[in-house]
Parts: sequence; structure tokens; C-alpha cells
Amino acid sequence: PVAVFEAGVLGEGASTRNGGMVGPSFHKLGLAGMKNKFGKTRADAIIKESVGFVSFLETFLETEKIEADFARTGRFLGALKPADFDSMAKELDILKRSINVEGHMVEKKDQAEETGSTLFHGGMVFKRDGGLHPAKYHEGLVQRVQDAGALIFAKTPVIEIENLSGEYRVKTPGGELKVTNVAVCTNGYTKSVTQDLRKRVLPLRSAMIATEQLEPELLSKLMPKKRMYGDRRRLVAYYRPSPDGKRILFGGRATGLKEKPTANTALLRASMLEIFPELSKQQISHSWSGLVAYSFDHVPHLGQFGGGRDDGLYYAMGYCGSGVARSTYFGTKLGHKILGSDEGNTAFDDLKFETRPFYTGNPWFMSGILAWHRAADKLGL
Repeated sequence: PVAVFEAGVLGEGASTRNGGMVGPSFHKLGLAGMKNKFGKTRADAIIKESVGFVSFLETFLETEKIEADFARTGRFLGALKPADFDSMAKELDILKRSINVEGHMVEKKDQAEETGSTLFHGGMVFKRDGGLHPAKYHEGLVQRVQDAGALIFAKTPVIEIENLSGEYRVKTPGGELKVTNVAVCTNGYTKSVTQDLRKRVLPLRSAMIATEQLEPELLSKLMPKKRMYGDRRRLVAYYRPSPDGKRILFGGRATGLKEKPTANTALLRASMLEIFPELSKQQISHSWSGLVAYSFDHVPHLGQFGGGRDDGLYYAMGYCGSGVARSTYFGTKLGHKILGSDEGNTAFDDLKFETRPFYTGNPWFMSGILAWHRAADKLGL
């Protein structure tokens, strides 16, 4: 039997309250950055495997018969300056030649076909990206887990994991279990109970707002092809039509690690109006947020906690704000690893899961870094 322990309410935080956008997500570090970091052979393997994340998710949804409003809409990434357009074009050319990525460049004179915004200097389209309804997806996952006979314990934090030489004692406020294997999949909510993992991820709060229902004509003007959208600013902004096609959802980094809906709403609304000033008279109907987790090398990690083949403590985390497809893929691979199957092998295996000297898991320094990046974005640096 399998038991799942959730410290809070099932699906809280970024698990259900996210943008629902899915894609390879290999552009966080950039192609050159990945090759400098991991070497050409490993970087190429990671990129090639990442391209398959969306197809994996699509097949998973079909196999498990989960209805989550999944659609391959494609993704438009806007170029904030001409130099961004040039670098995007070079990157896309490399991706198309090396791993057959499907995409095309959109020049500024043609960008009205993709976006109603005049902020950009053209942009890039990834054709195979898509989106889904994250809460519906989570609900479907919970149902399938329960159908399979697993036990789910909400509001039951794990307070200690004790190694008993060959098995583990998992302690909670309501009792304890002895188990053979443990999977730690806490991502942005990793606490001191697994301190060695906590110090390897940077929890960041990602926030979102939703507009009131818009007139169909306005939504069609701003998002003609109903794609997923983003751009290349330092502090990521992501936006899309809601799954029901009635609102615009707009997300980005929050004002801090704490939940501050008023401040987050003001920050994100201002960012949204830079892109779509036509929304200045529209009300914001909802605001929410949750924690994501970044790794120091900007790629996700999975493996065994102690590194030994007989160690039964496993982990998967560090999705860098792109966890919908990544966590589905990594979770499946982690399951195969626990079962001892070669199906669990990935290009991400054995990557050093880095930390930094004196970092304990509290990213107190990030507020200053985020403020600097916001200033750099405003200055166009």
C-alpha cells in the first residue's frame, strides 16, 4: 500500500493555483547557459528529453482519462527589444536543427496576428506548447490515486523521517508508519524535516490575478489565437485566456514570500497594463498565490537522497516555476526508480544538486534580488 501525507489542504498553494501552462521549459537557463553548465552532450540530452514533456502529459491524461481542459494552443514569447528578437531567432534555429523543435518567428509588422499588444518587437511561437485547468487536473489525479487504493492524509504534516537501517519510520502528529521507501516531493514547501533538501531549493512566491469576464471581442483582439503567452523580461510574466475563454489570467513573481493579495494585485495589474493598456478599465476579480521552488542550476532534480543504491529515500523537486508537465514526468520517473525499473532513467540523473555556503533554506536575500531585477526590467537592461 501507498500513503500520501499532505501538510495542508489538498491542492493548496501552486498545485492548483497556477497558470496551467505546459511546455519544455528549457529556456530558463538558455541553450548557451546549459551547455556551459553541463557540457554539450548532457545539455543536448536534457533539451531533447524536455521537448517530450508536453506529449508525455497529453498521453498521461488520455491514458488516465482525466478531463482537464488540455489543449495544445502554442505559446507566443514577445521580444521586448530588437536584440531579444535576434537572440530568439538564433536560439530557435539551433533548436529546430538539433532536435526538431516546431516553431517560427513573428516579425513586429505581423505580431497583431498573435497579440494585441504593441509593446513587443516581434516574437517567437512554440507550436507544441499548451495549457490545462490545474485544479481539474489535480482533482483527476487525486481520484486516480484513490482508485488505485492509495491512502491520502490531508492536514497531516510529516514531522520526522527516521532511518531504521533498511526501512523508515515516518512520524506525523496523528501517528507513524514504518515503510520501505519514502518519496519527498515538497518542492516550494520543503521544510527542515528534510533539511538537506531544503537548503538546495529557493522557495519563491508566484502570484496570479484574473480579470472580470471580458467581452469576447476584446479578448479576441488581445489574444487572437488564444495561446499561452510570455516574454523575456528578467522577472517572468506569464498570461493566458482562462480555460473557459472568458477572462485573462496574468501571473508573475509576488512581492515577497508571504501572502499579500493587495500588494500582489497592484504589482501584477501594473505589469499587465504595460502589455495590455486596453484593460485599464477592467476590474480584477481574483488574486491568489503559491510557492514554487528554483534550484541553483535552474533545472529540476530527482534521485535518491543518500545516493546509495540501497537508500530508500527519494526526491523530486526544483521545477523552477514550470511544474505542471515537469512534475508529472518526474513523478512517473521517480515511481519507476523506486520499483527498480530502467524506465526511471533520465538525462537528469546524477546531476549535482547544488546548494550555497551558509544557505539554510530561508531565501532572505531574494527580496533585494527581485527588486533589482524589477528595476532592470523597467530600464530595459
